[in-house]
Formats: sequence, structure tokens, C-alpha cells
Amino acid sequence: MNTFHLDIITPSSTHTFENISYLRIPGLDGLVGIEANHANAIIALDIGEIKINIDGKTLYFSTSGGYTDIQSKGVQLLLETFEESKNIDKDRAEKSFKKAQERLNDKSQDFDRANKSLQRAKNRISVFNKK
Repeated sequence: MNTFHLDIITPSSTHTFENISYLRIPGLDGLVGIEANHANAIIALDIGEIKINIDGKTLYFSTSGGYTDIQSKGVQLLLETFEESKNIDKDRAEKSFKKAQERLNDKSQDFDRANKSLQRAKNRISVFNKK
């Protein structure tokens, strides 16, 4: 089976994975699937779920966006945030969701900022539920 190397880089950490058979990322225009020998590309990422198939297992992660660089030697994800489903604090995510909803209803708040907060919280809850 063809596999590839994946590096995930955030402002605070770097994670390396070998033997990836499939990677799904949240592109700005929808979900993007990547397998070995994918064409070279740079893709902007949105808030969403990252799915990694590795050694017969599926791992899920939450991200708030970034970029991916696909090369013949492997894939790099340059992310603002990266959180594995099993490490997500569901209570904190639910509190963030409620707070964002309140800010959306308060017309004095920045709508776009509150909406992004709501999207991030919803995504973290959704990814948490996949563990």
C-alpha cells in the first residue's frame, strides 16, 4: 500500500506521522482528500476536522485553519491550532459555544468574530464526539 509522511506544525509544537494512507482536510472550498502521490499543491484550510488514516486506524483532529503544502516527499500542515479528539475538553468547548451564541445575539459585538468562535466551538464538539 502506498503511504506518505505527514508533518503538522503549529506555533507551539510539531507532530510527525509516518505511513499515512489517507488524509482529509477542511479546505476553504470543501473537504480535500489526499493519498500517496497526490499532485503538488498549496491549499488554504478552514475551521474543521482533519481525518488521518494510519496503520489501519483513523484519528480525528480539530483545527481552526492554516495551510497545507503537498509535495512528492510528503505533506506539511501549517496550522493555527491542532487538537486530537481524545484531548478536547468537551465542557470547555460547550461553554465556548454558549458564550459565542450569546455574543452573536448581542448586536454590539463583532458578528464575524463571534461567528468564527461559534464555528470553532461546534467543530471541537463534533470532533470530540468521534473519539
